[in-house]
Amino acid sequence: MAEITKAAAIELAQNGTDEEVNKQLRQLVDVDRRVISRKETIGYMLFDSFKGFNIDGHKEHFTVNVLKIGWNLQSYYNIFAGIWDILDDLLIAGIVEKTRTRWGKFIPYMAMSGLPLAFIALCYWCLPAIFGQANVDNTEYLPKFFAWALLETINEVFQNFKSAGVGGYMATVTPYPSDRRRLLAISSYASIILSRIPDLVIEFTMDFITNGLVKSVKGNESAALTKAFMILGPTTMFISGLVITWYCSIAKERVHQKIEVPKLKESLRVVFTNRPLLAKMIADALGSFGTGVSTNDYYRYVLYMTTFETFAGIPSFFFQPIGFSKYNTFAAKYSTKSLYMISQVFAKTFYIPVWLYGRLFKFSKGKNKGQYFFQNRWAMLPITAVWECIYATFWGIKNISGSEIGNECNDYIEWKYGQRNEATLSVAGSLICKIPARLNGIFQPQFKKWIGFDQNKYDLVQPQSFQAQKWLFAFSTIITSALVLSSMIPMFWYNIDKETRDRMYRELNERRVKTAEKINNLQDAEAAEN
Repeated sequence: MAEITKAAAIELAQNGTDEEVNKQLRQLVDVDRRVISRKETIGYMLFDSFKGFNIDGHKEHFTVNVLKIGWNLQSYYNIFAGIWDILDDLLIAGIVEKTRTRWGKFIPYMAMSGLPLAFIALCYWCLPAIFGQANVDNTEYLPKFFAWALLETINEVFQNFKSAGVGGYMATVTPYPSDRRRLLAISSYASIILSRIPDLVIEFTMDFITNGLVKSVKGNESAALTKAFMILGPTTMFISGLVITWYCSIAKERVHQKIEVPKLKESLRVVFTNRPLLAKMIADALGSFGTGVSTNDYYRYVLYMTTFETFAGIPSFFFQPIGFSKYNTFAAKYSTKSLYMISQVFAKTFYIPVWLYGRLFKFSKGKNKGQYFFQNRWAMLPITAVWECIYATFWGIKNISGSEIGNECNDYIEWKYGQRNEATLSVAGSLICKIPARLNGIFQPQFKKWIGFDQNKYDLVQPQSFQAQKWLFAFSTIITSALVLSSMIPMFWYNIDKETRDRMYRELNERRVKTAEKINNLQDAEAAEN
């Protein structure tokens, strides 16, 4: 928007109609400003990419097939971890909400996820070397289990501080939604490329070893897989820690907190009586229910190709920029809720034809005669490639709208109650998701035990039973699709439409100017006294 000149402003004030004056005032408070510098934009792009620069997505495989923690022990730990998570989250919410430092409210907790977390990762990924192969092969060896459980618990605490810090920071980095959406679009798209590097390295390593492409480790695949995790796990986390620490040194929070520190009880009351937030939290909770089995489990244990998604997704590379580049255009026309729901539905609904294709069709001749399509890499490649293209098209909208829903709920609380509760909101949102997620964690080992999944077959390069294969495929496709679609039902109760959103930000901008002036006056008074 072009700025109005002084002469034009005087002319408008003296001779303009009330409607013309009000229109200009609305433009002044609804202005699309950019306050995040280029250095900060590049810095956050690197931070967002490297905060996930790790192989944590393969922890479940590491626990089951490398460290070999027994099924029942995993379930026992997840019962304890579920209870601890609830207490831990409430404590973290109270600590973060009361934080007021010269660096801001959230930046110190973002920094905790840097080098301190890297040291914990070093201990975690090196557990097989600490206990030795004989004890690793014993799935019921208790010292190994207790060390693993302790490191998982410590890591969970740091991750919770990290989640509260990152979520709250994004809500305070700029008061202008379009500026925030622009930052999210740039950083999220870059993150797709950079944060995938560790996963690609470990996935290709696993496939090379288990498919006999590394001749030097033939017959000793288990030791080679263990060494790969021990090297890549700590290395990626230390690289991540360095980038996170650097960005925290230049990061800024621009949405001012209230001078008064909110009480935890009041913060919880505000959060849990907030309609849009409750709708999103219930939707997330429903979406968190499942069996804990992902498409990666299907690719790894049925197709024996962890990199299958990577190869099938090559055509999707050309579709990925669409959602990211067009998000601000769509956001100017539609509500965040609409964009979120549409992207979720389109992204997951296509799992249904994928499952039907894999389970209904068989090979009628050749060496694969009688084999279902879902058991064969080449048969599943074309339909998976189509699914990846559809998913990639909506990925940018899904990614940004998911973040913006949370930021919108934060701003809605400020608009309605005059205070910000980013930490409590972040923790409450994660807490309600962790309850079903922990239930998944308790039952997932039992699901795998029930379907006949064998922990020792992967590193021996032996196929799972047909019973295990068909359920791994169903859990990762059609069952996941049904759960995601049902989770969208509560979002119809989400009451921030486009008109409400635009009015909310106009009024918030007016208030924030006054809050900033109040804080600056207080700081000037303190400086004068000193």
